[in-house]
Amino acid sequence: MESDSNDRHEGIVKFFRGSFGWVRCSDVAQKIGDRDIFLHKNQLNSVPTAGDVVEFKLVVDAKGQPKAEDAVVVKGDTRHVAKRQSAAGNEKDKSNDMKVKRAALMLFRDDELLVLREKKDSQEECLWSDLGGKVEAGESMLECAIRELDEEAQGFLSPESIALLKRGLRNQYGDGRQSPELVALKASGNKPQAVAIFPLDCSGVSLELLPAAGPNSFGVHEMCWLKRENPDLKDRSKTRWPLLRAVCALRNASANSRERSRSPRRE
Repeated sequence: MESDSNDRHEGIVKFFRGSFGWVRCSDVAQKIGDRDIFLHKNQLNSVPTAGDVVEFKLVVDAKGQPKAEDAVVVKGDTRHVAKRQSAAGNEKDKSNDMKVKRAALMLFRDDELLVLREKKDSQEECLWSDLGGKVEAGESMLECAIRELDEEAQGFLSPESIALLKRGLRNQYGDGRQSPELVALKASGNKPQAVAIFPLDCSGVSLELLPAAGPNSFGVHEMCWLKRENPDLKDRSKTRWPLLRAVCALRNASANSRERSRSPRRE
């Protein structure tokens, strides 16, 4: 491969799923044309999502395909890169610049989900919610989801069960082994946002739910298993939007997958 002799570049992740994705970079586009740059997880320090900024070394393979090597997901304020990309004529990719503001767990067994009822300061009633919250500065999506598990399950799951879930999550998603599911929370407007969902199959796993002794310090009043088709999980007056949106989106994705698997093969 031919290496770019110039300094490292910065680009915005256009798409990333599984083990690879594509990056847009105005600097590279000026040199080799309006082409996306191939990005593989083996060349990354952590798994990115669409809209993340990465710093990388550019190489061009024998077929002329630009590729990113020694890539690093950049933390902190990324608005300067987004502004430069837009100025370079990359506005057509705005739909892929969705920011992940929240991360959450989706713990399930067969057709049930482990959910909680919480009451925030501004709420009059308790609402069903997920085990999740805002991604803090410098925090990975997985670490955010695990931190929220520690906090919100406090007093409702035994310490042994929490430790077991944390090991399972790290084994499944740690070191970029598997990417979370991205679900749009706000797909339009100037600031499209998404939540990163980490599904974990708990079938056959013994999780000890503790008898509730009242709300914990994070406003959680109850934790229990609910059927996916429970009408409360389709009612916005009873379920917080992030959970309702994730349940609907992943339910539709699962249904479409089953439908494709049942479709007769064409001759």
